[in-house]
Amino acid sequence: MALIVQKYGGTSVGGPERIRRVAARVAEERRRGSDVVVVVSAMGDTTDELLALACQVSEDPRRRHSRELDLLLSAGERVAMALLAMAIRECGVEALSFTGSQAAIITDGVHTGARIEEIRATRVREELARGRVVIVAGFQGVSRDREVTTLGRGGSDTTAVALAAALGAARCDIFTDVDGVHTADPRRVPRARRIERIDYAEMLELATSGAKVMHPRAVEIGARYRVPIRVRSSFEEGEGTLITAREAGMEDLVVTGLASESGHARLTLRGLPSGMGPMSRVLSRLAAAGVSVDMVAQADRPDGRRQLQLTVKEEALPEARALCGALVEELGGEGLEERAGLARLALVGSGMHGRPGVYARAFEALLREGIEVYALSTSSISIALLVDAANETAALQCLHEAFGLGGEQ
Repeated sequence: MALIVQKYGGTSVGGPERIRRVAARVAEERRRGSDVVVVVSAMGDTTDELLALACQVSEDPRRRHSRELDLLLSAGERVAMALLAMAIRECGVEALSFTGSQAAIITDGVHTGARIEEIRATRVREELARGRVVIVAGFQGVSRDREVTTLGRGGSDTTAVALAAALGAARCDIFTDVDGVHTADPRRVPRARRIERIDYAEMLELATSGAKVMHPRAVEIGARYRVPIRVRSSFEEGEGTLITAREAGMEDLVVTGLASESGHARLTLRGLPSGMGPMSRVLSRLAAAGVSVDMVAQADRPDGRRQLQLTVKEEALPEARALCGALVEELGGEGLEERAGLARLALVGSGMHGRPGVYARAFEALLREGIEVYALSTSSISIALLVDAANETAALQCLHEAFGLGGEQ
């Protein structure tokens, strides 16, 4: 008998009628002969509402009261799991709900951003053996000191895939409000199409580059333990998108998809001394301050001075600006320039590198639209470009068209 893990997000269980619809889907899967474990998120905007309540009694609950905040936020999933268990039983199928601690999801001790260390799941297996559907609260676990912890953003996705790995599930179905992974955000690119199958690495690159369908942590676990993940709609029938290991000829495109994220900024440190020392000093100082750097580029001038360009999130710009400004003075540089209001676009596809003309096609398309590129970086499966945020949608659309992602390439 196959074991299927299903995960339902907050929108999918946003009210009693939606919970009943999910229950009917789960009951149908069980009647088809599968063992079923369901991971559920908090209903609708419950987590945001609980966080807002915390902020009304504390100026900074995440920093000052992280333990209590975890206890508070974990309540949202507990409500959803209990209601769903009731609804499934009303469908004539035995079901039992577990918190993260009852399911033995063991995490480290970092409150509001814990990472899963182990899943014992003895009780989950026992209840499955009795023929019951098991519902597990997503987003939460318990530390080895028996403290309730939450997993941070994307925690329910992470819970579901980690459970699938620990239980040896045939696959993990992520039910959400879209019908799968698309070649671009359909709200920005009307011709975006659903991708039938995608490689773990490509999905991870899309997720880290702004695609909101799957959280990167969940994809990483899926790739490590080779858990097939299917992204499906909660509201309509369809096969969705299968995330799995690459097969010969699978989605054999120059570019598999596009993702974008606004809120980036570029800093340019001009006239630094040559050599690796200054660059190392800049990057080390930023790292020590907790400032994450995305793209880095350097260029040597004929006079022997060096220009260093790096990009950061806009939220980190004030601190990065102050640090880089001080470092330019310390190193005897010529000045600091910045450009905010940028968006990062990523072209993702295992078939890109080693194919002549990929860069040319991208830049020609952007040039035709009058879109300037302010930074560029590459990996084995992606090309990332920085453009003005005002041009984000236009850049997505023209690149989508240039690479034929709406149809044949």
